[in-house]
Amino acid sequence: MGSIKVSHLTKEYYGFSKPSKRILAGLTFGYLGIDTRFTALKDISFEAVPGEAIGIIGRNGAGKSTLLKILAGVTKEESGTKVIKGSVRALLELSVGFNSELSGEENVYFNGLVWGYKPAQISKLMDEVFDFAGLADFRKVPLKNYSSGMAMRLGFSLATAERPEILIVDEALAVGDASFQQKCLHRFEQFLKEGSIVLFVSHDLGLVSHFCKRILLFERGKLLFDGTPKEGIESYMQILAKTEGEVNSSLTTNSAQTSSFGDFISSLDISLSKENVILPHLTFVGDEITLEIQFTAKQTMSQLTVGFHIDDEKGIRIFGTNTHLLQVPPMEVIEGKQGKVSFKFPVWFREGKYSIGVAFHRGQSHTQGSYLWRESLYNFEVERVNLPHSVGLLFLPVNAIVQILD
Repeated sequence: MGSIKVSHLTKEYYGFSKPSKRILAGLTFGYLGIDTRFTALKDISFEAVPGEAIGIIGRNGAGKSTLLKILAGVTKEESGTKVIKGSVRALLELSVGFNSELSGEENVYFNGLVWGYKPAQISKLMDEVFDFAGLADFRKVPLKNYSSGMAMRLGFSLATAERPEILIVDEALAVGDASFQQKCLHRFEQFLKEGSIVLFVSHDLGLVSHFCKRILLFERGKLLFDGTPKEGIESYMQILAKTEGEVNSSLTTNSAQTSSFGDFISSLDISLSKENVILPHLTFVGDEITLEIQFTAKQTMSQLTVGFHIDDEKGIRIFGTNTHLLQVPPMEVIEGKQGKVSFKFPVWFREGKYSIGVAFHRGQSHTQGSYLWRESLYNFEVERVNLPHSVGLLFLPVNAIVQILD
């Protein structure tokens, strides 16, 4: 069985401020000339055990891919230790190593040798590789006639043809269409059942929260969070909403009211109501409800957009919108004044536990000038009464008509 133990891992990259420094470094074998330094990873520690799927998230440049490359042995750490037990397969660049002049079948053979397969294994797996990739009719076709998506599907199919004890995935599920992505997920899930460890980097937060039970959040080379997907994604959204250099250590709250809301809002109250009656944190599938957000401005907010989003208990975003998207003119709320925004909508999502977060910003998105972003400010439950059971995220009122035809 595989395992991973990383302790105080640090990785730095070195560079040159101008071309003459690069020449000097070359002439002195690196002793002189290197005058810039970038810390890609700083003091990273975590462990992974068999059967665990770990999602790794963070902004571009946060250090996610650097970590995977170190674990895969592509690059070496500056300091710290890593102890990796078991076979490792890294899906970093799926079509790297393919020769465009060779056929798909020839590429599978030669790249299979690179992946560590024996010739007899490759011959045994050849049919399965092309069938899984949906490319059985293209085995003899030169790779230069493949689309980029076809080549990546072939690379993925070959790389996962046999179960590794540790699988490292960097945005590899961007390949193919929705049906192929589902096949990839099913294969990963089967690997997990058999005891593999899967490290999974993706910007698709819905996919991460669905597939992974644990999240590592990176920011500027540091590991900021290690825990449940819901809390990890909420922390990540807080980072995206912050201005440069800001990180809020208190990222979530379970109360609809709190006294600290940053620099622009002094008080905030959230409530749900039905037919003008405040709901006790409970509503029912099919209800028409109103979400009311009332706030007091600590500083003047111009061109203000107010929005909300609803997440389920796994952190998967059910729905979100704002006044800008709904074509409501932007507001200006001056210092000390109150504002109130109401959103009315039907509860056509399935029973369960949910949380509401809010955003105050300029323009369409909170990343374009954030006044406030908060997750899980209001928790509520949805129950189903006198309605048929369903599966999935949504509840849709469906009528079925059955006919027996001659």
